[in-house]
Amino acid sequence: MNNVSPTNRQVRALRPAARPAPSQDRSIRFGMLGKTMVTMLGAGLLPLALFAGIMLFDQAGLIRKDAEASMRANAEHVSDQVDEWLDKNVRALQQAANAPGMATMHADDQLKTLAALQKAHPWMYLTFTIALDGRNIARNDGKPLVDYSDRVYYKDILNGKELAWEVVISKTNHKPALLLSVPIKQDGALVGVMAGGMAIEDISHIIAKLKIGATGRAFLVDDHGKVVAHPREEFVQTQRVLDDHPLVQAFLADRQPHTVSFAQRDDGKPVLGAVQGNRWGWAVGVQQEEAELFAPLRHMVEVAAILLAGAAVLLALIAWAFSRKLVRPILDMASAADAMSMGELERPMPVSRRDEIGVLGRSLERLRRSMKAAMDRIESVG
Repeated sequence: MNNVSPTNRQVRALRPAARPAPSQDRSIRFGMLGKTMVTMLGAGLLPLALFAGIMLFDQAGLIRKDAEASMRANAEHVSDQVDEWLDKNVRALQQAANAPGMATMHADDQLKTLAALQKAHPWMYLTFTIALDGRNIARNDGKPLVDYSDRVYYKDILNGKELAWEVVISKTNHKPALLLSVPIKQDGALVGVMAGGMAIEDISHIIAKLKIGATGRAFLVDDHGKVVAHPREEFVQTQRVLDDHPLVQAFLADRQPHTVSFAQRDDGKPVLGAVQGNRWGWAVGVQQEEAELFAPLRHMVEVAAILLAGAAVLLALIAWAFSRKLVRPILDMASAADAMSMGELERPMPVSRRDEIGVLGRSLERLRRSMKAAMDRIESVG
C-alpha cells in the first residue's frame, strides 16, 4: 500500500471553511440570564410576598376586632351614662310622688313639692301633676293649666306602668323635650300622675361629650326608634324616626347589641357601627368611617408595599449581577467554540472557574489543543 502525503492544498481543505454562525444562536429571546433572574426573583420575592400577605391578613383581622370592641365599649359607656342620668331623674320623680300631700291631688298641697323638685334638679324646666282624667292639677312654673290626656306618658301610667316616657314637642316652650312620668298612689291605688319635663339639650350633652376620632358620632333613640339625641339638629327638632337606620333596625329586630358595617346614605362611605340598648329599651348607636378606623392597616399596607418594592429592586440587582457572572463564561466559551469551528485554533479557551462551567471550559480547551496538535502534525507532514 502506497503512503501518499497530503499536499498543503489538501491540508487547508481539511480546515473548516469560515461561515457565519447560525442566526438562531445569536437571537436568544429568553436565555439563561433572563431565566436565572426570574428564578432568583421568584425564589426571593414569593416567600416575602406570602409572609407579607399573611401578616397583613392577620393584622386586618386584629384591627377589625379592636375597632368593633372599641365601638361596643363606646356604646356601652354612653348607654351607662344615659341610664345613670335617667335613674337620677326617675328617683327624684318617685320621691316627689311619695311626698306628703301629693296624693291629695290638690294644687296647694303639691306646689311646694314641685318647686323643691325643680330647684334641686334645675335641668327639669317643668314639674307637674296630672289627674286621672288628664287635667293638669299643679305645675311649678305658674303658667296656665294644660290638658295632657293625649300624651303617651300619661296613658301608659293609667295602663299600669310604673314608669313612662315620651319625646314630644313641649306644650310649654314648643321645643323638643323628654317627659318622664311615675304614678301617684294612695293606699296602693292610682290617684294621679307625677311628671317632669327636660329639654333634649340636657340629654344631648351626654352624647356630644363622646369623641370618636374625626368622623365618629353617637346618637340616642327611644324604644320606638324616635330620635332623643343626635348630632344633626334637624333630626331632633323634627323628632325623626330612625327605624331605617341599619343600627336601629338591627336593635329593634331583637333588642340585642349588634356591630354592623354599612354605607352612609349621604355619601356612600363605609361605616362601622355598634348599637347598645339600655334598661328601658332605648338604643345608643355609635359609628365611625372605616377609612379612619382602618387607617393603621392602610399605613401598614403602604409600608409593606414600599419594602417589597425595595426588596424586589435589590434582589433584581443581585440576580442580574449573579446571572451575568454565571452566564458570561458560557457565552465566552460559546464564542471560542465558534472560533474553533471556523479553524481559529490559536485562541485559548477562557477558563477561570473551578465549578461545572470550569470543567466544561477545560474540556473544550483540551479539545482545542488536540485539534491544533492534529492540524500541526498534518501540516508538518505536508
